[in-house]
Amino acid sequence: MGLSTLLGNVFAETPEPTYTMVSRDGAYEIRDYSPQLAADVTLTGPEASSNSAFRILADYIFKEYPTGPIGMTAPVTVQTQSIGMTAPVTVNEGTNRTFMRFYLPERYTSTTLPKPADSRIQIVELPARRVAAVTFSGWLTESAKATNEGLLRTWLSGQKLKPTGAAEIQGYNPPWTLPWWRRNEIWLPVESK
Repeated sequence: MGLSTLLGNVFAETPEPTYTMVSRDGAYEIRDYSPQLAADVTLTGPEASSNSAFRILADYIFKEYPTGPIGMTAPVTVQTQSIGMTAPVTVNEGTNRTFMRFYLPERYTSTTLPKPADSRIQIVELPARRVAAVTFSGWLTESAKATNEGLLRTWLSGQKLKPTGAAEIQGYNPPWTLPWWRRNEIWLPVESK
């Protein structure tokens, strides 16, 4: 069995949120997502890194509960920003912010989901929603995010659709995945007609 086949099998077993494909145009899709549960964490200050946020959420989903671990799903939403810039330009210590979201397996409801022991984790119930998505490979650099968000916005404009909220950056692979095998997406919420 080749390495790409092995990696494909591992990633194929990771559950993803259920959606209905509304339309597809190359790398661009309009999707309707079902309601879903997610675990969110927002960190600020010196601890605000995607590694720290991931560890907090991973400790929650991989803990051994009476019914077993919750388990990993894909994608993982991550947003990072530096929020402490002034003029002249300086960055104050402790001004970084990282937001991360894990979508939870659909077998759980808000009543059957184990309660997080870590108060930094918030369980949210996301309503059904329509998103426009663009898929791309490579590393999730700031440049790649900005370029692909711009391409998605341009495509939406050509479709006469307007985003109704902020962009979400989605990563589908573990950190050790080689860039050309990575699946990344930018999602923009759009109105459902």
